[in-house]
Amino acid sequence: MNYSRFLPFFALLIVYLVGAFYIDIMDIDAAQYASIGREMADNNQFLDVQFRGTDYYLDKPPLLFWVTALIAKVFGATNFAYRLVPLLSTFLGIYAIYRFCKLYYSEQTAYIAALIMGSCQAFFLMNHDVRCDTLLTNCVTVSIWQIAEYLRHRRWTYFVGGFVFAGLGMLAKGPIALIVVGTAFFVDFVLKRQWKQLFDPRWLLGALIIGIVLIPYCIGLYGQYGQHGLYFFFWEQSFGRITGENEWANSPGLLFQAQNFLWSFLPWVLVFVPALFSDFQRVWKQRFRLDPSDEAISLGGFFLPFAALSTAQYQLPHYTFVVFPLAAVISARYLSQLIDSKSPSPFRWVRGGLIFTAVVMALAILLISVWAFPLEKIVLIIIVGMLTVLIVRLFGQKRPRFSQLVFAPFLVAIAANLIMNGHFYPSLLRYQIGSVVGNEIADNYSKERERFFVYDLAPVTEYNIFNSALDFYTERTTPTLRSLDELKGQSAKAALIYTDEQGLTSLKSSGLRYEILRTYQNFHVTGLTLPFLNPATRSTETHPRYLVRLN
Repeated sequence: MNYSRFLPFFALLIVYLVGAFYIDIMDIDAAQYASIGREMADNNQFLDVQFRGTDYYLDKPPLLFWVTALIAKVFGATNFAYRLVPLLSTFLGIYAIYRFCKLYYSEQTAYIAALIMGSCQAFFLMNHDVRCDTLLTNCVTVSIWQIAEYLRHRRWTYFVGGFVFAGLGMLAKGPIALIVVGTAFFVDFVLKRQWKQLFDPRWLLGALIIGIVLIPYCIGLYGQYGQHGLYFFFWEQSFGRITGENEWANSPGLLFQAQNFLWSFLPWVLVFVPALFSDFQRVWKQRFRLDPSDEAISLGGFFLPFAALSTAQYQLPHYTFVVFPLAAVISARYLSQLIDSKSPSPFRWVRGGLIFTAVVMALAILLISVWAFPLEKIVLIIIVGMLTVLIVRLFGQKRPRFSQLVFAPFLVAIAANLIMNGHFYPSLLRYQIGSVVGNEIADNYSKERERFFVYDLAPVTEYNIFNSALDFYTERTTPTLRSLDELKGQSAKAALIYTDEQGLTSLKSSGLRYEILRTYQNFHVTGLTLPFLNPATRSTETHPRYLVRLN
């Protein structure tokens, strides 16, 4: 066995682990999910999902909360503990896309697909800013692989595995998991005219398996919310965003997801565009009738869900990450054809696109490392410098096509995200004061933790002071005081208070004795702006926070 083939995946693991250990969990979503899992570990209420001691708002299924709670019981509430299971699921997903491709394509195509899936920008982001989409994407990928194996070999273990992972995907983020799996095989069956496959009664058994997987969550949903909870999970949460029944709406427009794909599928996006066109051209030339040995699972599973999600009234960039493994298959098929082809023209255009992408990414990283947050870690500079020399050599015209079209852009992604995970995000998170204060309380004020409060005079709906990261790192649901009377009620004993300018102004006029232990500058780090990135104007974007001791 040629073990050097595993070196790229080892490099991926290193970059993922740097992010898993050194980047604090981001508010709002990831920190909230981590905090819910930590709270679940404390109260052992696995069927009733709660947030800060009350019924959790009806939103996400509990798979991420469950695995977070179980791992927290073993390792405690840490960055790595929260990300451990999602990270393991990613490598399972990469293996699944490799095995799926081998069913229909060459070893080379399968290898390229695995590399693309693991190194696109979305996957680096999903494995440190862990939300429900990480588990969803990987469960869907495994489900598609297992069902494809079943269709090829007719083994019941593959059948059961496919529908168990489809059910787990639904437990991760709802019916979107079944939509992606279903549309993928629906398009494939239709284009092959395999009507018997489409109406095979055994799919009803698959639905039963999914139902069994969902039973624990359905029991919890019904217990907390009655019939409305079940209706929300099976319909309103996903389909309601398209029909308008779901109250969430930000009206992003039809091109929102396409625009976000331009950065989230880097450095492979300029490969995917001609690859998708080539796939549609292949179907058109065959008059929408594919050979049974061919596959349209990747095309159907990518295009239809992506198009449907682009019409939703409420969208965020990560909503379409679930279909990125199938985009990796489409891209890998095209790259493999270019590598094996003797034609110079398409190869030159794709190579030029990859070099252009690499230059743009390099300039962005240089801007971050020199201007926004100057990089001073010598080891990181040396490693990235060596990778840059290697990338330039691999892009050389005398190198094999595989090196130019696959290894060079792959290393661009590795180098860029080594800087992002090892330098940019840790620097950025110094301005997420919830996690900063949470770590400080846990490390330096652990004996006073039970007398630690948030003093927030803003309305609850304003999300003025985010509590989730604070709760996670203090391993405690931090009580929030929302009036001066409540604060005075805690002043009989010395207490630590985390507050903002409004709270400090209230303290000054209260007559209470206090001392400011530390002053911080806070910024909502998931809403980056150019003035914040600019060191000269950063102070205009940040807001002071205070750690205060009442005497």
